[in-house]
Amino acid sequence: MSPFALLWFAALPVMQPASPAPVHGVSQVQESSPYGSQANVFIRQYLERLDRLSAKTVGPDRASIIQHLKRFYTAVGDRPVWTNRQSVARLIEVIEDSANDGLLTSDYHLDEIRNYYNNPDGSPALRARADILMTDAVFTLMSHMRSGKVYARAIESDWNIEPAQPGPDYDRTLMSAVMGSRFPELIQALRPASAEYMQLRNGLVRLKAIAANGGWESVPAGPMIDKVGALDPRIPAIRKRLAVTGEFVEPIVAPAESKLREDDGDHKGKEKSKKKSGKDAKSDSVATADSTMKSDSLGQVPVNPDELYNQELFDAVKKFQKSHGLSSDGVIGNETIKAMNVPVEQRIDQVRINLERYRWFLNSRGSNYVMVNIPGFSVDLVQNGVHKWKSRVIVGKPDTKTPVFRAEMQYIILNPQWVIPNGILVKDRIITTIMKDPSYLNRKNLAIVDSNGHVLSASSVDWGRYVSGGFPHRLVQASGDEGSLGRIKFMLPNRFTVYLHDTPSKELFERSRRTFSHGCVRVDKPVELAEYVLQDTVKWNRKKIQDAIDTDRTRTVNLPKSIPVYILYQTAFADGDQLQFRADVYDRDARLLRVLETPASSRFIDAATK
Repeated sequence: MSPFALLWFAALPVMQPASPAPVHGVSQVQESSPYGSQANVFIRQYLERLDRLSAKTVGPDRASIIQHLKRFYTAVGDRPVWTNRQSVARLIEVIEDSANDGLLTSDYHLDEIRNYYNNPDGSPALRARADILMTDAVFTLMSHMRSGKVYARAIESDWNIEPAQPGPDYDRTLMSAVMGSRFPELIQALRPASAEYMQLRNGLVRLKAIAANGGWESVPAGPMIDKVGALDPRIPAIRKRLAVTGEFVEPIVAPAESKLREDDGDHKGKEKSKKKSGKDAKSDSVATADSTMKSDSLGQVPVNPDELYNQELFDAVKKFQKSHGLSSDGVIGNETIKAMNVPVEQRIDQVRINLERYRWFLNSRGSNYVMVNIPGFSVDLVQNGVHKWKSRVIVGKPDTKTPVFRAEMQYIILNPQWVIPNGILVKDRIITTIMKDPSYLNRKNLAIVDSNGHVLSASSVDWGRYVSGGFPHRLVQASGDEGSLGRIKFMLPNRFTVYLHDTPSKELFERSRRTFSHGCVRVDKPVELAEYVLQDTVKWNRKKIQDAIDTDRTRTVNLPKSIPVYILYQTAFADGDQLQFRADVYDRDARLLRVLETPASSRFIDAATK
């Protein structure tokens, strides 16, 4: 054995052989094998073949795993290391559990490892293959838990958040994981430990249980159900649908109340029987009919209480609407029915997609940050790991998407002016509008400023030359309540020229789907956000910020410390035990799901060991 390997083993804890216990009645893997030395040869050959097959054809994440794999087997002299039956059984359990993280167990060779566990006797070639597959399963799963299966930049071209990197002793960690059978604990440690991740993971487990029980039935389309007291034959189906996911809980009748109802029923039954035994039987039958059906002459119809939209169901519908990003008004229209009818399998995939997105950044995110969720139309501020503040936001339109990236908020501008970007001048046909309506400049408080800072008159500009672009001057909008940036601008320098800001269009915050901007993020409560990020309740409390705004003077205020801002895309997340789903406003989920479903991460191992 090499000196390098001896150094590894000297640093490792002594591994006591585990007492093998049969699992599901299968036979036992032998602790030693006459094929040991022959298996070494095959391990070496397989790794050499892997090196050739994967050269220049794998992504950086997979290339890193392969390099770790090669160094690992070099350190142990290319000998088989999975000789402990209990370790193999634990590995099978860990891989099976990865399905609850939304990952594919096939990426970790589950079927072949299970087959090896059940049929341990085999040729040296098969033993070598099984050993490499098991080691690769551990290394790959650890990598996926740390920073995700999918390389983020391959999906999000604007992505600039660096994935969590292995520590300087990662090779030793991997060696310890396999040789010391500590891989379950290390994989658990690499799984994002944040509440967001674990709550969403728990939600996936619940959805899978619902799917195993048959999912939920669709609710038929029909007219709008707009108020408590309305009658509709779909009410039982709606009640049943919401009961499956927990929004609707059947009211529990107290035992005393139940007994009272039974006694009352018995009493009425006896009275009814007495009437029917005499001359009142006929009149009683008429009275009974009248109690459930009004006279045809009055145009009245039978009332089925099961079809009544009552207060309990109304509240359940509002809860469902809120958790799906819809207007929480209790009105059951097309959008609400459409959300109810999304199959459970599709919701499972939606959760899997967003667990992967979490793995891209949660292990590298700190405890102080501002986070914008684009499809959630929300912004959160977190200090020392505690959520301090939340607000609604407006994001980019589908043709002017807000990019996904990370930047540092460094300062704010009170009473900001807005220089209209050339792209917006062309896209919104502003030059054409000015040509048709010369009063547009005054109405929008726009000034024409040349490169020397001089204000030009509108008549001095040959507007027709710049309809398709190339405008050489700046159109500057003055600050004020009607200014497009509102009264506060939060600056986070970035290559997209995207920032957070106030807006005069406050009415748009009442919409459930808020994609109205040119790419920047409009904040509903900017003064509150300014107070938090300035972190000075004496000099910059809410009142003093407002006083500074009221001067109408443009002013730049530096933050005492820059704050990371994450602008992200999460179409599924959790609020405690309640799963939250949002519309895929930029149509990004399907592509990520396709890549997440691709078994590319393990194909080189499969090919090299056959």
